[in-house]
Amino acid sequence: MSSCVFFFDKTWVSPYYARPMKQGILPKRFDVRKACVRELELSGMVAIDNLPRMLSVVDSDLTTVTANFRFGRDEERRYVIVVSVDAQVGLVCERCLGPLEVPLKTRSDLMLCSTEAQAQQCPSRYEPVIVEDEAMDLYDVIEEELLLALPVAPKHDHACVELPGQSQAEIEAEDRKPNPFEVLARLTDDSSES
Repeated sequence: MSSCVFFFDKTWVSPYYARPMKQGILPKRFDVRKACVRELELSGMVAIDNLPRMLSVVDSDLTTVTANFRFGRDEERRYVIVVSVDAQVGLVCERCLGPLEVPLKTRSDLMLCSTEAQAQQCPSRYEPVIVEDEAMDLYDVIEEELLLALPVAPKHDHACVELPGQSQAEIEAEDRKPNPFEVLARLTDDSSES
């Protein structure tokens, strides 16, 4: 016996609701407007050699990048893309200058715009992306996401180098000191919940 379930935007949802995702290596250029109309989802890996600005910052032997693009339209029929990027990035520790692997996870909601004027009118919940022709460079989007997520001064979680004039206990105490921005984030989260 078949049952009908009602959701806010669909009348019936099968057990496999999303369209099948493409797996493997992501294409460099992709027709994003057609993908938005068809509500496609695209997932795959990107070789770090295809991201030249990242290649100058990271150790390519220690870096893996996967990305997911969900294309669709919002309630006002605007073309939108939800981009999620996961990477394991090889960097250099600023303390000891040794290798350091840093996990990066990003998620952004993008709105496709045809002109600069349309980008100026973009709602604040979206980041505008100007796409003048039919195909968009997906690698540029992935690279921007990763560059924005990189730590300013990467360092190991443990005290990897003893600084002159400081004991190991002082270094560990400094590492345990709360980050003032984390404290501020908790305060804003507490005030928004009340």
